[in-house]
Amino acid sequence: MRFNRTSTITGVAIVGISVLASVASADVTFGGNRSRGMGGAGLALPIDIGNNYRLNPAFLAFGSKSPALPFPQLGYRLSGIGISDIRDILGDVDQGGLDSDKVIDLAQRFGNRNITLAVNADFGLRFAGFAVGARGEVGINTRPNQQLINWANNGGNLSNVDAGSRLDSYGYGLQQFEVGYGNAIRTKMGRLAIGINARRVTSYYAHKFADRDTIQNSNANGVQNGSGIGADFAKAESFGADIGFIYNLPKMDNVYFGAVIENFIEPKIVFPFEAPGGGQPITPNGFDPYQRNISLGFGYIQDRLLLAADFVDLGNAAGRSETRYGGQFQLSKTVSIQAGYNSRTAFTYGVSVGGLNIQLGGQAPITLGSVIRF
Repeated sequence: MRFNRTSTITGVAIVGISVLASVASADVTFGGNRSRGMGGAGLALPIDIGNNYRLNPAFLAFGSKSPALPFPQLGYRLSGIGISDIRDILGDVDQGGLDSDKVIDLAQRFGNRNITLAVNADFGLRFAGFAVGARGEVGINTRPNQQLINWANNGGNLSNVDAGSRLDSYGYGLQQFEVGYGNAIRTKMGRLAIGINARRVTSYYAHKFADRDTIQNSNANGVQNGSGIGADFAKAESFGADIGFIYNLPKMDNVYFGAVIENFIEPKIVFPFEAPGGGQPITPNGFDPYQRNISLGFGYIQDRLLLAADFVDLGNAAGRSETRYGGQFQLSKTVSIQAGYNSRTAFTYGVSVGGLNIQLGGQAPITLGSVIRF
C-alpha cells in the first residue's frame, strides 16, 4: 500500500516519534492537552484551549484575545511491535497503508500477533475566539489468521509455510484543515459558551492481504487488494463540523457542564470493508469514521485540583461508547501530574512541565484507528 505524495503533517509526526521515550505497546502523546493523561476526560474543562478545542469547540470562548501558538501535538499508538520497528515497517508511507513488500515483511516477522501502529500530529493558531489548525494521521492494523499464527509460533520456516496462511493489512490516512469559533453568553441563568469547529477532511483507506504462496516466495506482486478496492487505496474528501457547549451555574464559575455533538455535519466519507480472511461480505457502511454522536461531560476546578468525567457517544451511535474519569494535581506553579481511567483503554498518566504536556496510556488522539476494530 504505497502512496506517492508527502504529507508534511504526518512526516512531522514520524520524525517527532524518534525523540520520544522508547515505550512499546502503549499510546503516547507529546505536546497535547492535559486531558489525555486524565483518561481522555475533559470535554467540560476549558484548559489547554489551543489543543483541546478539538474535544469541545466551546472552549474557544474561554481563550484570550491575544494570538496564541500552542505546542504542536505529536502522538502514536503502538501494539505488537517496538518503537524501533516503526521506520522499517512504515517505509515511505504517507496517506495510509504499506508497500506490498512491507505486507510480506509483516507476515514473515510478526505473523503470530496483531499489529497496530498509528502516528499523528496537529498544530494551530488561536486568537480572539477563533482557531485555525491542521491535523494529519497515518496508521495500519494487521490481522493474521490462525494458520499463519501457528506457522510463526512453530519457528516460521519460509520453505514450508502452513497451507491456508493469510495476513490482512488495513491502512488509513487523514488530512484535516479546520476553522473554529466560540463565544459566551452570560445571563441570570448562568453562562453558556457555544462553539463550532468546521473542517475539510481528506481520508484514505486501503486493504491488502498476502496468502501462503505470496508469503513463502516473498512475492510482492502476489499481494492483493481486499475490500473491493481496485487501486492501492481509496480516497474521499468532504466537509464536516462539530458543535460544543459549556454551561456554568450562576456564581459557580469553577463547575462546568459540557456537551458535544461530534460530526453535527457529517463528512460524507464511507469506505467498503471486508473482514480479515474475507469471512464477511463487503458492505458499503463497514468503515464510516465520521458518524454523528453526542457526548456529555462534567468538570471541576478548585485551587490545585482538576476533576473531570465524560460519557462519550451516548447510545453507541458511532460504536465508540465509553466513559472517562480523571484528575490533575498541581505540584507547583509550573509542574502538575495527571491520572485517569478510560473504560476502553484502562489507565492513563501524564505530566505537565512549563506548559508542555506528555501523556502515556490508551488515549493518544487517534481518530481513524479507533474506528477500525475487529
